[in-house]
Amino acid sequence: MARSRFNLSIVIPVWNGWDLTEPCLRALAEHTPGDDFQVVLADNGSTDATPTAAPPLGRALFGERFVHHRLPENLGFAKACNAGAEASSAAHLFFLNNDTQVTGNWLPPLMDALRADRRLAGVGPLLLFPDDNSVRAGRVQHLGIAVADNMEFRHLYEYFPHTHPAVARQRRFSVITAAALLMPAPLFRAHGGFFEGFVNGMEDVDLCCRVAHCGGHFSIIPQSVVFHHTHGTEGRFDHEAANLRLLRARCRDARENFCAFLHEDGFEPALTPWLDLTMRLPEPRATELEDRFRADPSAEHLDALLLEEPLWDHGYALLAALLETHGQLHEAMPVAYFRALLCPALDAYEECVRIVRACGVHDMADRYAAMLHGLKQTMADRAGLARKAHSMLYAAHDVDVRRLLEAFLAE
Repeated sequence: MARSRFNLSIVIPVWNGWDLTEPCLRALAEHTPGDDFQVVLADNGSTDATPTAAPPLGRALFGERFVHHRLPENLGFAKACNAGAEASSAAHLFFLNNDTQVTGNWLPPLMDALRADRRLAGVGPLLLFPDDNSVRAGRVQHLGIAVADNMEFRHLYEYFPHTHPAVARQRRFSVITAAALLMPAPLFRAHGGFFEGFVNGMEDVDLCCRVAHCGGHFSIIPQSVVFHHTHGTEGRFDHEAANLRLLRARCRDARENFCAFLHEDGFEPALTPWLDLTMRLPEPRATELEDRFRADPSAEHLDALLLEEPLWDHGYALLAALLETHGQLHEAMPVAYFRALLCPALDAYEECVRIVRACGVHDMADRYAAMLHGLKQTMADRAGLARKAHSMLYAAHDVDVRRLLEAFLAE
């Protein structure tokens, strides 16, 4: 493509999923101001309606600013994104999953952030679960990826209410998702784009780690909000284990920051009985919430307190019990669900299985029951847990985590 007048190319890799791509394109047309951007649909040989429906809709929405970049077959996420970037000559690249929908004023805060801090290698919007009447609606899907000592990459504060103060804080990350990633095009090309050895997973983590190794960093800009349906591509996690092995071989020096984020936000690292690293509410804060609940022991007040402090484990137990006592079992189900997600423990999983099964959602209950059975088997293998604890202790830098591991090994 010849040099163009565009400041931004929005690169959307797709393989089928026209039912997701169409609203994604319409939202972009509705909420993206100006005409100095183009939309490049990197079509991985789609076999559904995409090849025939995308060109006329794209032209109707964006005119000459729409490019349907058709690839001969499904070459995967990395190759599609790289091909889309090559089909662009804009100054900035915004990689966007087709299972997303931008909202009003999504773009200016991202561009403003890049202009305000030249050290920023890239930025992304706050990704929320869509308003689809599910229990996750409006909660955090992505506000950055934190790194634990064992080279585990996790979405920070996933499932938190979007109103929580920790969600509104702009941070410095080594890694953010490419589901919605804005970067200067020269920087993306200088790092060779996405590594094409991955198969639909970890390409974004790898790119960010390479940039971070050279001194760059990333931020999520919470004033920009995009809804993300997640897992919109069939077979998204089919190669997860192989991708993770490749990532750990390529990014050995990823800097741990998970515990530092927790401390900054007034939380504490914790370990489950099966030695997974998690997060918890400090005891003084939990005690304060108990006192506030006793002053108004209603379900409505409990629900408000849990929105304020989503790591309050006992609050979930109290609310689920209160709702169940009043015959509101279906209202208790999402409470048990979020407790299991945010405050993982055997009793939380057991309560979730019991309430979900009582509500007749047997497939979900079966999944949690199988997970619970596996965790109990892990806990029964004390020698295996001891080996895991020694390995974690060798890698751990956080004082609290080291103390917890040492206490476990001393038992």
